[in-house]
Amino acid sequence: MKINLITVLLFTCVYSANSNGECTYKEDAWGNTKYNCTDGSGGTLKTDAWGNTKDSGTGITYKEDAFGNIQSSDGTTYRKDAWGNTRGSDGTTAREDAWGNTVITDGNSTTTCREDIWGNTKCN
Repeated sequence: MKINLITVLLFTCVYSANSNGECTYKEDAWGNTKYNCTDGSGGTLKTDAWGNTKDSGTGITYKEDAFGNIQSSDGTTYRKDAWGNTRGSDGTTAREDAWGNTVITDGNSTTTCREDIWGNTKCN
């Protein structure tokens, strides 16, 4: 679930109204993911004992259902297709390219997220 959930969280952070700049994501010692964006927004992604992940920056909560789909509290559903792409009911798509980068598209723009040698994931 973690890989699928990270992809979903990248969707949300990259395309949310609060994140219009480049963002950097870093997992802390407690397993939470902290993110900061060049536009000044940021937050922490925390997963509780029931498997719900809450984004403190957007207030959105995510939960994986019995079919492996991710349901968000804003009504968006994310699921993997037969080719391994993650598709959102909001029209976004994420896939991994040949270099291991996550490429996110929404039909109008493309964002690429990559991990650096220090474990930070940066999206542009």
